[in-house]
Amino acid sequence: MFKETNTPDEPDFSGAGGACILVVDDDALQSHLLQHILTGAGFDVAIAREGKAALESIAKNPPDLLVLDFDLPDMSGEEVCMKIRKDPALGINELPVLMLTAHATEADEIACWDAGANDFVSKPVSRSVLVARIKTQLKLHTLSTELRAQNEELSRWRDEREADLEAARATQEVILPTEVPDMEGWRISTIYTPVIQVGGDIFGWRPGPDGSWMFWLADATGHGASAALFTTLAALLFNSGSQSPVSPGALLERVNARFYSVFAGHSIMSACCLVIHPDGRARFANAGHPPLLIRRKDGRVVSIDERETMLGIHKHLSFVDAETVIAPGESALLYTDGLYSFLDQKGNRMEQGAVPVAFAASTGEDGQLLDSIASHIKAVSDGNPSLDDVAAILIDRQ
Repeated sequence: MFKETNTPDEPDFSGAGGACILVVDDDALQSHLLQHILTGAGFDVAIAREGKAALESIAKNPPDLLVLDFDLPDMSGEEVCMKIRKDPALGINELPVLMLTAHATEADEIACWDAGANDFVSKPVSRSVLVARIKTQLKLHTLSTELRAQNEELSRWRDEREADLEAARATQEVILPTEVPDMEGWRISTIYTPVIQVGGDIFGWRPGPDGSWMFWLADATGHGASAALFTTLAALLFNSGSQSPVSPGALLERVNARFYSVFAGHSIMSACCLVIHPDGRARFANAGHPPLLIRRKDGRVVSIDERETMLGIHKHLSFVDAETVIAPGESALLYTDGLYSFLDQKGNRMEQGAVPVAFAASTGEDGQLLDSIASHIKAVSDGNPSLDDVAAILIDRQ
């Protein structure tokens, strides 16, 4: 069955049931043969005799693929390809172009490749080869279109996630304390380095009525916008739970009860709490968190590790306070596991023991001790950033 066209110069694809193929060939017999072959293969076919007529037709009613003779009376196949690829008025720079060649030289073919031709078929045309090449180019074009659509959707999704992360980052900046406590005879320093814009670590402090200060540190699961929600909730729970005088263990119990009531055991969080009095007396409670480290005046680093279950596992948890004294010239360190979540120079993940070693070896004045600890750990790593969020509070008694 042959498909008739309205006129040679104005192809018509109306009512086409399959892929629309525009054949551009000034040879009437050749174009009629191509139309017969392609119609028999299930394509809807239209004919144009010249390059200019083909471009006009493409602009009005774009086909799915162009079968283009290299030698045309008004312009070469190279020129037609170039106009298709570069003319924004056509709006189809991705149109598959299959070039027909008979006497074109190697240089001519290379020029057509450079102009944007997708493939070549030599004359005399083999029906099976022509149909196979057309189907291949149509399939490639479909896959390319689908991939481009997926990339655009991915780009939109990425932009939306970036906007979410930016909003989450701004939220977390608000809840993180910006000024350290003014404790006479003590110096406080902090580190906060999330893996991405928003981390799952959070910390804070609150003064007590007797001149004491309460410090807390929590590590929620995850990163990104979800972590911002977790850390915001954690900050609210710790701040509200410490409004009245309470021991570190009792604060963790309060926070756990409210945290569990929200998530019913589906989310967990490690946390610790330290209360320091002006005379150096200290009480510490731990919920699945790295231990409190104290560097004594003789350089020894001792670990206070009354570790209990993480928050959120059970509704009713109890925590025991450990008591110690921080003497003048001694320092206390609260930290999350991100401080040692590096790979060492052999590619093995560091263990918790790297922190007390670095603490013992570190020196620093004027609030630089915490930076020195982090630098010592990084110095024995493989040089890459931590695999987890890093948060730490150093409390140094002068």
